[in-house]
Amino acid sequence: MDERKRPSAGLKYELAGTGPQRAIGATVLVVDDDAEMTRLIGAVLASRGLATVSAYDAVQGFMVAQRLQPKFILVDWHMPAGGGLQLLRQLRHNHVTASIPVVVVTGDSSPSIQDEAIELGARGVLHKPIDTAIFVELVNTLVA
Repeated sequence: MDERKRPSAGLKYELAGTGPQRAIGATVLVVDDDAEMTRLIGAVLASRGLATVSAYDAVQGFMVAQRLQPKFILVDWHMPAGGGLQLLRQLRHNHVTASIPVVVVTGDSSPSIQDEAIELGARGVLHKPIDTAIFVELVNTLVA
């Protein structure tokens, strides 16, 4: 098994950044099966004073989003247990998570992904590798 991939059995997520006490109201959920990507995103968000919680598949992401109601959610488009498309649909159709801003992250350059994500209510689409300057600008907009 690729060490960067996390198994999706059971609800496993990690709190990183500023810690749970300081994270209330300023937590960002990162849903990506690539642990290296979640660490990179977490480091950028921590530099902006935000705590991150990482989930490693769509099922975990949905459960964590319901439980923690983060400030916003970054969702990888291609991952196990339904992927970003399914997760975005679930988030939008749930009264607890419907209003949480979601940004899709993808390594796929297909224009249809951006169109579909925006149509389903995503606030934006970031392409891997993530341009840090664009990412920080988007983060600033979402937390303003």
